[in-house]
Order: sequence, then structure tokens, then C-alpha cells
Amino acid sequence: MLAMIKFNDYDTAERQIKRLFVGHEQLIELITLAKIVNQYQGVPVPTNEQFDSGFEQLPNHRFEPTQDMANPTIRYIQDDEIVAEAQLDESNQPLLKTKLENHQPVQTATYENGQQFGLLEYDAGELNQALLLNAAGQLIFRFIRHQQPVTYAYTMGRTSKLAFTNILAEVDDDRHVVYQATEQKAYFEVVDYQNYQRFDSVEAFYAQLLNQVVSDDALLFIDLNDNPKLSPYLPQQLIFNY
Repeated sequence: MLAMIKFNDYDTAERQIKRLFVGHEQLIELITLAKIVNQYQGVPVPTNEQFDSGFEQLPNHRFEPTQDMANPTIRYIQDDEIVAEAQLDESNQPLLKTKLENHQPVQTATYENGQQFGLLEYDAGELNQALLLNAAGQLIFRFIRHQQPVTYAYTMGRTSKLAFTNILAEVDDDRHVVYQATEQKAYFEVVDYQNYQRFDSVEAFYAQLLNQVVSDDALLFIDLNDNPKLSPYLPQQLIFNY
């Protein structure tokens, strides 16, 4: 199941999975968030967030796939600058359409089999919100990016030779050297427009999704990096990470 918030990664992930299972395609069923919510009931996308493809009337240049570019790409030009681009599949149907300002993405529409299923909104080139749509183009889920400070503490034994040269050290009551560092980390809140339920983390959303589409006797692989955050939401599931 492809359920990444960055909908523009779906095509790349699907190609990689199919490459791994060449000759054994019957062993795997591949579904995406778009297919899961295809028939869900939603609400209209706000007018100011709808994707405008008016740039397709501009002069453009088409580039065929290369080793570094997997899909045919069309770049649209205005005042001698690239203001938008579209990536196409083998049937020349759109996969992505992206509007650019100062060569940074500001909004992307994502497609599956030629049908739009998502909108990505950016702030200073960083993904800020993702809107998941149903087959009728209605809004089903909104993923909202937030920042929060996270503090890391590293406690060293008294005989440790390891030192962080860019972090001030403290000494605790047991004379251990302690380094502390704080950084801003992103997390995503999720709003469900079917019943206006709000998930304070994407892990809570993923857990509900898995409980809906995965049988109770299924085995789930969860990467070690994700396991601490996701597994508490799935107490009845058998999880392995090796």
C-alpha cells in the first residue's frame, strides 16, 4: 500500500516495487491511497486551492526520458523562465503538473490513470499541505505540516573519548558528560472531511487506515525507524521489522 503524503513519489515507488518483482507480479497487490478513497464522500475543494492549468497555453518544450529523468516532461515558458512543468506516463497522460515561482514549486496536482487524486501545496519549496481527493475531485483528507522542537540528550560514560565539538557539554550528578541538542522537526496532522475527525499525527491516521484494509491475521512489516511511533496504535497486530 502506497500511502506516502508526498503523492508525487507514488510513481517512483511503484516502478521500484515492480522492478523487484519482475516475473512474480502475481505475488503482489499494489494499492494507493487514491484507490482506497476513490468512492469516499467528501467536500468541494476551496476555490483558492483548486489547481489552474492555464499555463498549458504557454510555449513549451518537451523532454524525453533519460537515465536521470524517468518520465517525459513538458516545461512551460513565460518571460524566458520556466513557470510550470508536467510529467507524463507511457500513454502521455499526466502524472504530475507543477506550478513554479522563482524555480521553486508552489503547487502540484497529482494523477493516477489520468485522473487527478491529489494536490500538494508548498511554502518556500517545502511541502506544507497535501489534499487527497476522490474520483469526483472532492476533498477527503488534508495533511497539514507543523514544526515542533525536539531535544536530544547524549550521556557519555566518564571514560568515553567521544566528544561533540559543536555542542556545549554539561556534567550530571554522576559526573557523566551530557550533551543536549534541540532541532525543529516536522510532523503532519490529518483532517478527515467525511466526519471531521482530526488525527494529531500521521501515525494515528495510518493505524486507522491499516485497521480498515488489513485483516487481523496479517503480518505487518514496519521499519525500525517508524516502529516506535506506529506500533502503539496497532496493539492487536503482529509486527515484525527484520
